[in-house]
Amino acid sequence: MEKKQVLEAYKEYEIYLASLQTAIQDEKVAHTPCTEGKWSVAQIVRHLAEWDRFVREERLPHMKEGASLEGFEDVDEFNRQAVEGVEEMKFPEILVHAQKERALLRQAIERMDEASWHARFTAGGKETSPAEYFGGMLEHDQHHIEEINSFLT
Repeated sequence: MEKKQVLEAYKEYEIYLASLQTAIQDEKVAHTPCTEGKWSVAQIVRHLAEWDRFVREERLPHMKEGASLEGFEDVDEFNRQAVEGVEEMKFPEILVHAQKERALLRQAIERMDEASWHARFTAGGKETSPAEYFGGMLEHDQHHIEEINSFLT
């Protein structure tokens, strides 16, 4: 995936988050599960923000040619911790946090040169590049955006 495409998608996500501020003005709606047994919009947004933070702080600095990044041991535990305590948070605060984390990640990607964007490294034993890695992250975003949109319609 081209860096430009990722950056455009990230800007669109930041705009999408801003639109949720208008679309969801009721805390109860923000904290209602999208479907039975699933997360609320607030939890989904917080989950994505925590992945943005983790990727920016723990993954991106190590995405270098020939590097070997450890696999992620317990994704479910990370996700549980990411949404822990969300029900006590105000939705506008969650949105601001998510916008900040996405903007910081987008800015870090913007600073990458073309060679770094296509650097080959392994993550959890699988060879990849930032271009491929962030393409997968966009698919993850899209999955959750579709969940939110289905809930709101």
